[in-house]
Amino acid sequence: MGARRRRDREGLLVAISGVAFLLLLASSYLWLLGLPPRATEALGGPFRLTASDGRIVNELSFPGRYKLLYFGYTHCRDVCPTTLASLAGALDTLGQKADLIEPLFITLDPDRDTPNVLRTYLAAFTPRLLGLTGTAAQLGAIAHTYRVTSLVHPAAAGGYDLDHSSVLYLMAPDGRFIAPIRADASAAEMAATLATYLR
Repeated sequence: MGARRRRDREGLLVAISGVAFLLLLASSYLWLLGLPPRATEALGGPFRLTASDGRIVNELSFPGRYKLLYFGYTHCRDVCPTTLASLAGALDTLGQKADLIEPLFITLDPDRDTPNVLRTYLAAFTPRLLGLTGTAAQLGAIAHTYRVTSLVHPAAAGGYDLDHSSVLYLMAPDGRFIAPIRADASAAEMAATLATYLR
C-alpha cells in the first residue's frame, strides 16, 4: 500500500509540474509582449561565457549580426528539442538572410552542459547553433538580465529536471532587444516573424 501511495504521489507531482511548466511557457512570452518600452530596453547586457567551440565570447563577439538567444538545457525532454528543431527549420527557410543571425543556445544547467555536450547536442539540429555555458554565477547573471526563470525539481526516473521560461529573444546588432519569438512557433512561423525584422 505504501509503494502505491508513493507512486500516486510521484505521479501527481509530475502532473502538477507539467501544468506549471505549460503556464510558465505561455506566460513568459505574453509577459514580454506586455512590457512597456522602458522595461524591454533593460533586457540584455554584458556577458562573458564559454562557447561550445571552446572560445570565450561576450556580447560584442558577433559584430553586425542579430543575436537570437534561447535559454534551455540538453536534458530537456520535449520543449527545448522541439523549439531547436523549429529554429533550425526557420534558418533553412530564411536562406541567405539567416547569415545575418547568430543563434545562441544558453544553458541553464552548467553542471551537465559542458562545451562538448553542447556541441554534440546542437549539431543534431543545425551547425549554425552556438552553445554557451559558464559558471552558475555567470549563467545566473545573464538569465537575470533576460528575466529568465527556472525551477529545479527531481525527475521521476532520478536526477533532476528544469522547468524554465521558454521564449527566443531577438536582439539587434547594436544590442537592443527587438522582439520575443514564440518558442512554440512552427519553423514557417518563426521564419516569417524573423524576416520582418531583418534588414
